[in-house]
Amino acid sequence: MSNEDDLDDYDDAEDELITAQKVLENLEVAWANELFAPEILPHQGEMLELMLGQIAHMEENMKELDKNDFRFIAHQMELERIRYIIASYLRCRLQKIETFATHILAEENARGASEKRLSAEETVFAQEFFDNMENYFNVVALQYMPSVQRSDAEKRVVRPNLMSHVFIKAKVSVPAVVVGVDDEEVDLAAGSQHIIPYQLVSDLIAKEQAQLI
Repeated sequence: MSNEDDLDDYDDAEDELITAQKVLENLEVAWANELFAPEILPHQGEMLELMLGQIAHMEENMKELDKNDFRFIAHQMELERIRYIIASYLRCRLQKIETFATHILAEENARGASEKRLSAEETVFAQEFFDNMENYFNVVALQYMPSVQRSDAEKRVVRPNLMSHVFIKAKVSVPAVVVGVDDEEVDLAAGSQHIIPYQLVSDLIAKEQAQLI
């Protein structure tokens, strides 16, 4: 293959990177939101599939490039960064499922099909994790504590603290946002940053009017 063909393939990879740029930006926002939100957020399955598809296509195009070419090295480093973001995003969600399994499953069961926050795989994992923890607790504790009733299970549910404070950045101007328990309101200017209890701005995160930082 000629050098000209190599450059054509490189240009294809460059075009793919530009095409994927917006998806990557959205993924980075979703990653930050998941890291800093106390509760689990809706799974971004479609975005992940698009990003993984772009990665696979770029890797295929890069196979024809000289691996000592600085451009190849730079793109390889960028791909590693993207893989890290994806892995960190998924790992954060699994950690939340392990911490709040009972609460998350109860919330999921109460939601409609279009409002589910877990992927199919995460739902299976959450249910299996919950079942295993319940079986373990029964074996090591409940059978030796006859005074503990099944109704006490509610006391063992761990829930995220939705009133914990978070840093947000307004993506657009949002008027009259309640920022305190005394119904104090402020206008958020686009690009402004604030520290506010999460529950008071969770709807702004869902509507993509603000992001966690």
